[in-house]
Amino acid sequence: MAEGTVKVTRKYQITIPKEVREKIGVQIGDEIKIMEQGKLIILKKVRKRALLDLAGCWRGYPEDPDEFMREVRKLWSTWKV
Repeated sequence: MAEGTVKVTRKYQITIPKEVREKIGVQIGDEIKIMEQGKLIILKKVRKRALLDLAGCWRGYPEDPDEFMREVRKLWSTWKV
């Protein structure tokens, strides 16, 4: 298990040790979820592009579900496998 000791700055900021960042794959701009469990502080990397992030990203789709599926199948037929 990668671990390290960090100091909390006067603005309550911490630096994640390099070994931990590399092991977990934390990059600049990544989001980290913070949870508490008793006296523990748990940091968890937020997965990029969760399904809910994509909700509503396809604009202009038909309101009729049958028409929507026809459009999707037409699109699928153009894919090369």
